[in-house]
Amino acid sequence: MSAPVVIAVVNHKGGCAKTTTAVNLASALAVGNEQMGVSGRRVLLVDLDPKGNVATTFGIDKRSLGPTMNELFKGGVDGAPVTLNECLLGPENLTEAMRAAWKLHNPERKRGPPKDIAIDNLWLLPADLDLSGVEIDLATRIGRENRLKLALEQAAGHFDVVIVDTPASLGLLTVNALAAANWVLIPIQAEFYALEGMGQLINAIREVQKAINPELKMFGIALTMVQTNSNLGETVAEQARKHFGDRVFETAIQRSVAIAEAPLEGAPIVIAKKPNKSNPGSKAYWDLAKEVDARIERILSG
Repeated sequence: MSAPVVIAVVNHKGGCAKTTTAVNLASALAVGNEQMGVSGRRVLLVDLDPKGNVATTFGIDKRSLGPTMNELFKGGVDGAPVTLNECLLGPENLTEAMRAAWKLHNPERKRGPPKDIAIDNLWLLPADLDLSGVEIDLATRIGRENRLKLALEQAAGHFDVVIVDTPASLGLLTVNALAAANWVLIPIQAEFYALEGMGQLINAIREVQKAINPELKMFGIALTMVQTNSNLGETVAEQARKHFGDRVFETAIQRSVAIAEAPLEGAPIVIAKKPNKSNPGSKAYWDLAKEVDARIERILSG
């Protein structure tokens, strides 16, 4: 196994379902689903957002975390280096946390969580609030933009895909994600001002390409939180395709209460709900995962 395909999920505008998209794609790609046409791959999901919402999505109590992204970033600067492996939560940890969260939120269901509340092939590198101080700590350090890239060198040979969730900013943490990635995936909320902020984001990506990471390329643009039967959603989709062509995924993620509430089931929606007509949110993310999987396959075979 060679170096993994590293995809940074980036948008400096908050509220665009960035974390939800990163978590559901990572989970779907890890589990795989033959009927949905998605291969199972070994996936590392990296949380670079100090809010640490990725861990919460899997039902993990952040107070119980050991070493996190923060220690990995600072390792070797203020003390003994921490290895990537010391910071990871594996499939068994994630499954245990999801099942515990399900039980907590469904006390009346005595038979326990469905067998589908489980995951294989997914490892999580979590974050917590301590990570918010890293930008200040590293501000004067040499090579501060490449901390994540150096940490992920330890992932070579162990994972097929690395997906990096980023904070809603264009600060040092997001620059680290862009410096470490081969590809950028941008979720865009289907609303009037969404494309207006894209210029600033694309310019930031170009700056990173010129100064730090010339290998960085556009993986795709995902339309999220699309209002059903809304002309606005169609207009944003039309404008996005006009500007970015086939880099915009065909699958659009509808605005859905079920997607937002899925963590109450103790898992991302692609794990908590079967992808069928009764669960359009789950099906949409599986459809998007199929497109993402096909692009990864082209990259790996090219």
